[in-house]
Amino acid sequence: MTSLLHQAEDILETAVQAENTASAMVILVDRQGGLRTFDAAGWSLPGIAAEFGAAAVFKVQRGLEVTSVEAWSGRDRLRIERQTRQSVLPLIPAVRHPMRLTMAPLSIAQPETADWVV
Repeated sequence: MTSLLHQAEDILETAVQAENTASAMVILVDRQGGLRTFDAAGWSLPGIAAEFGAAAVFKVQRGLEVTSVEAWSGRDRLRIERQTRQSVLPLIPAVRHPMRLTMAPLSIAQPETADWVV
């Protein structure tokens, strides 16, 4: 899980700093380590992994106030997000960009149950 988390954090950092990018995109890492990016519309992460034989899949969503990355690899799945716009209330300088981390075992029958704020 730590490798997937580090990759997702790197992607989130890049997405937050990027300008004029798509509001939703997928980054796919194939089994040979190659990268592929495309529009995320209509795809689920497990569906993308099955269709393209991906080792890992990252879905990046950019909104006006929040940018998020959802990652999926095998049985590991997580979601992290960061505020991209300064909120009305000033944040403590040490916590300028709070991230929300959601982790749960991959199961179609059960909803996500664990939720942590980092």
